[in-house]
Amino acid sequence: MKNRIQTAQQGFSLVEWLMVIALIGVIGSIGTQSWNHYQQREKLLITARQLLIFLTHVQTDAFWLNRSALLWQSHSEHWCIGSGIQPTNGCSQQDGWLFSPEYPDITLAEYMPENMGFYGLRNTAQPGHITLANSAGRIRLVISNQGRMRLCSEQHSQGRIPLCH
Repeated sequence: MKNRIQTAQQGFSLVEWLMVIALIGVIGSIGTQSWNHYQQREKLLITARQLLIFLTHVQTDAFWLNRSALLWQSHSEHWCIGSGIQPTNGCSQQDGWLFSPEYPDITLAEYMPENMGFYGLRNTAQPGHITLANSAGRIRLVISNQGRMRLCSEQHSQGRIPLCH
């Protein structure tokens, strides 16, 4: 009788192993795509917040020193935004403030108008917007004439950044 009980299958068949390997492959490829999209979204959010902090420092400096701080942008090898005297050779070191993104895949999609800036008297600003983009989407930094700055997302809300109206 013992022989009849032990005749049950032990281990996995080749078909079962192939199904498990295929399932792991599908889940792995979906996970990799999601991870890459997550990284691109985080890079865009980090760069947008760094630009907001940079412009807040420029605005605070203009208000503290009661002077105008006009912004400029350059598209040499990589893009940059600065305040002060614009260098003739792109985004090199210069006197004044300079913002250059950490990640090369972040692009400066829009910069409008060209004469944006902050004015120390009454802490006002020339209104406009700066749009950053990559494969995860587009984030716009909006500057109002009262000097307020905010971030909004153009396509879908991203990481606590609301949609643009």
